[in-house]
Amino acid sequence: MKITAVGDCGIDRYVDLRADRPGGISLNFAANAKIWFEAGDRISVLTALGQDREAAVVEGTIARLGVGAFIAKGPGVTPVQYIDHDATGERVFVRYEAGVLAQHRLTGPEREILRQGDVMIATVFTQITDFFETVADAPSGGLRALDYCNLGTPEDPLRYVHRYAERFDLGFFGLSATQGALIDELDAIARRAGRVFIVTLGVEGSLALGEKQRIAVPAVSVRKVVDTTGAGDSFAAGFLSHYARSRELEASLARGAEAAARTIGQIGAFPAPLVPWPADAPAEWTALKRSR
Repeated sequence: MKITAVGDCGIDRYVDLRADRPGGISLNFAANAKIWFEAGDRISVLTALGQDREAAVVEGTIARLGVGAFIAKGPGVTPVQYIDHDATGERVFVRYEAGVLAQHRLTGPEREILRQGDVMIATVFTQITDFFETVADAPSGGLRALDYCNLGTPEDPLRYVHRYAERFDLGFFGLSATQGALIDELDAIARRAGRVFIVTLGVEGSLALGEKQRIAVPAVSVRKVVDTTGAGDSFAAGFLSHYARSRELEASLARGAEAAARTIGQIGAFPAPLVPWPADAPAEWTALKRSR
């Protein structure tokens, strides 16, 4: 089975720890897919990187993980996500720089890679919508999944959901159990589109929407939450590792919960060294740190 994660591979810049590590939604997924999919499956990322120090870190990590890579290199910077934490270990995203990813558009060979795949997972968020539109238009040979990091725009809060629901078999959403009205609305959209939406709710577990009845599975408890960065990406990897072959929702949700629990006990979505900031790191990096 060929599984391709399309989109963000970059650097997670922890402003509270004053350190960097490789990350990004697609790389986080791929690293965990290597754990949860079967040994003979081929896990790859399709992304765009700059020509900077950060790109070398990402490429080295991809090679170390044994993940396949289809990388477009362009003049500019590699994507960087600035992250802080609150007192509970919940990650707080403070700024994102899409860099060259925002400028990239799928090429013919990249479209062919997706067409030949068995599973494709992409992500949509406001900073890369032009790039993502070329992904959504690309043909896929198998299961198509979409992680809705943003559901829409301030003017149209569900714009992306309405636009892309029918073009992907599965949608992943990270929400809160307090957002009951939104969950109801997503359920209605999934039913109309004939699709399945997966909603993760942190400690409240997860839901599958769009079927005749909702399916709910509890979260897996952990002794201590260290960092929730990448928990949703890990959940998606665990979920799809089962669902891609079985189409069994409840068991797939349970596998996803197990994968997420494994992630939140460490810094980042997969083991990787933290690289301390250089002594001459820009003052603006530290200035992004939020008060607790």
